[in-house]
Amino acid sequence: MDSKISLLILCIVVSTTNLFAQYRRPEVGYELISPDRPISKISYFTMVMDGSDEVKQEISQDTELRRIAEQVYRRLEQSGDDPRDIAKSLLLTETESVMIGDRMTHLLRGSRQLRALLERDVIGSGCYYTHTGLSSDEEILRAALSQDIDALNQIIRVYGAGDKPRYNIDSISWQQGGKTHRMLLRESKDLLLQIGRQSKLYYTLPLYAAELFLDLNDRDEPSVYEPLGEGENQRAYRLIPTTEWSKYEYSALLVLGFGPDNYRFPLNPGGKIRLRTAAEKFKSGAAPFIIVSGGKVYPYKTQSVEAYGMKKYLVKECGIPSDRIIIEPHARHTTSNIRNTVRIMYRRGFPMDKPFIVSSSESHINAVMSPAFQERCEREMGLQPCKYVRRLGKNFAELLPLECSLQINITDPLDA
Repeated sequence: MDSKISLLILCIVVSTTNLFAQYRRPEVGYELISPDRPISKISYFTMVMDGSDEVKQEISQDTELRRIAEQVYRRLEQSGDDPRDIAKSLLLTETESVMIGDRMTHLLRGSRQLRALLERDVIGSGCYYTHTGLSSDEEILRAALSQDIDALNQIIRVYGAGDKPRYNIDSISWQQGGKTHRMLLRESKDLLLQIGRQSKLYYTLPLYAAELFLDLNDRDEPSVYEPLGEGENQRAYRLIPTTEWSKYEYSALLVLGFGPDNYRFPLNPGGKIRLRTAAEKFKSGAAPFIIVSGGKVYPYKTQSVEAYGMKKYLVKECGIPSDRIIIEPHARHTTSNIRNTVRIMYRRGFPMDKPFIVSSSESHINAVMSPAFQERCEREMGLQPCKYVRRLGKNFAELLPLECSLQINITDPLDA
């Protein structure tokens, strides 16, 4: 399915269906499986199924699903040397997507393991939130699988074929169609033919190709510092369950990043002012945690993660205790700064009926609280990550988190 059509459908689902549907609640405390793999943030359920021997056996024994695996292999085998032809051969078609949905929902009726994964990893994860208001488990599964197929296709188009991403900074690492691109795709084709020769799983080649193309482009942005709960955020996460939320007006103070403009320094000077401003607010006791959000974005192909630099600055220059700082190191834009922060809040048990503060420069807060920003969230993510409650002076605003933020954004692989 075309990614623009998918986004339109997602927008419609979030904007209108929620007037009527009863969404099934995601599991508070849910831990993503293999969050250190970028694909886990993009095509989650397919990756989870690939980790279940029982489900893989059931899929491999289905005649129609095996036929799709064979079709993809033959397309790849018959593709030429052009990178676009190779990448196009790996895309699952709309007809194949419908057949996959038909056969997988058939398998669901007799598979305890597949049903358990549906309950735990589709509904429980929240990654498919906008589909959980559908009328049956079969329809939820069909929609989740279609979402994953669209996500894999989008990765293959952008990081295999070299199609233009939403933002140029997220483009492939080589000249599209140039010598390096052609060489890498030819060699990828040979490798994929080896991988797919014996596979009977419909998703093997698209899933492996998507991970391969992300790796060849050094695109690990969705998974840096994962698992967060065992690294940079471990000490802060341990304090969450014992936090007396009633002592604080707000659940957290989110500081928005300001993309660095050179490779030598991890923070933009304007970002330092934002951090110092937020630190003073935090010291007043407004919230128990300060969250810093910013990924590997600017400059192009930087290896610096902005949120990590923000945390170091708050500790060293502003005197904020490190166990009160939570990093969100994956967001690439203001939209996902807020959305990804809400994801952390929901999964870690923050009270969802308690507002949080977003902090930045005056002009940035102007933008966040504008109708244009809400329209941008709908356009780029297909959802509103929060309710925009009120302005709190020049540098702060009060927001209320919304659990639909857990939904994966299939149109933007690095910022899903």
